[in-house]
Amino acid sequence: MLSFHNLFIMKLASTTVLLLLHLICHGQAEISDQVAVKGLIERPFTINLKTIGSLQPEVHNNLNIVCSSGETKKELRSFRGVALKRILDSAGIVMPRPKERGKYYIAVRATDGYTTLYAWNEIYNNPTGNHVFLIYEENGQPIREDGRFVMICGNDVVTGPRHVKWVSSISVEKLP
Repeated sequence: MLSFHNLFIMKLASTTVLLLLHLICHGQAEISDQVAVKGLIERPFTINLKTIGSLQPEVHNNLNIVCSSGETKKELRSFRGVALKRILDSAGIVMPRPKERGKYYIAVRATDGYTTLYAWNEIYNNPTGNHVFLIYEENGQPIREDGRFVMICGNDVVTGPRHVKWVSSISVEKLP
């Protein structure tokens, strides 16, 4: 017959194994090696580390990821990525009625469900459009712990809320 102590140890061990398995499986699901560009566009495509070079990546310097409390979460001395505007131009947004452009938005989604939005006007008629990047290198190194691709908006005062890790898709959508 098993003692209380032995039962406790067995239960603790099995719980630990299950927790580790969950973390391993969950962690694998978080990483996406590609970004689907889709929605109301003429040319859907997928971005991966092999194809991103065709989108004319840029290198920029000095960007801090700042959360709502004002705390700096990450300092980027440099980053390499592609402007969201360039990605959208490559995809060709389908907009049959240009007077409805205020209804169009771009949803950037992560594998964990985190989503941030950009209005079409914000990207094309505002300086913000020149500061939104899908990045794949930080401080001269490939991004690994935050997924393969991260979306940033460099001219937000608080950069954290639109700092999307593990980007899995960029979708052009329209309000009804």
